[in-house]
Amino acid sequence: MLYEIINMSDPYTIEASSLDVAFVACLLLGDGQYGFKPLEDGEEEIPLFLFGGCKEWSQKHLRENPQAILDRVTTDAAKRLELADCLDSCLIGRQQDRETYRSGFDLIDDPAKRERWRAKWHDDRRSSLNNIGGRAYLMATKLRPGTTDFLITAPRQVFSGASG
Repeated sequence: MLYEIINMSDPYTIEASSLDVAFVACLLLGDGQYGFKPLEDGEEEIPLFLFGGCKEWSQKHLRENPQAILDRVTTDAAKRLELADCLDSCLIGRQQDRETYRSGFDLIDDPAKRERWRAKWHDDRRSSLNNIGGRAYLMATKLRPGTTDFLITAPRQVFSGASG
């Protein structure tokens, strides 16, 4: 599933393998301040939860409370890897930019050069101090197997009593 990240700064897109993974990525990246708008027909939108509604949305669409979803996605090894892949797919730009990026990226075999390509793409296009892609890449790296320093905590805004 391909989403546009709804935010007040630069345009970003992100891919997720499932709605629960997209939901957790949305919460971790934006703490309720971002939404995920699907770019494919028939997919669910994940709204902004800045003013509440997270618990109701997650019950309606995923049949679990937000904390249970967060715990399941971040502790199950397969789901955690899907979440890392999702966050790693975060790319500055719109859908058509993503296709241009991908066509260049796919020509590169060397992993170090691929990382430099991604960093240059990101740095050349980012106009905001809000580095959504940088945060996503860091989270993805720390979620991968073999790392233990990523502490998953409930997003403050979304899980507070004020935000429902």
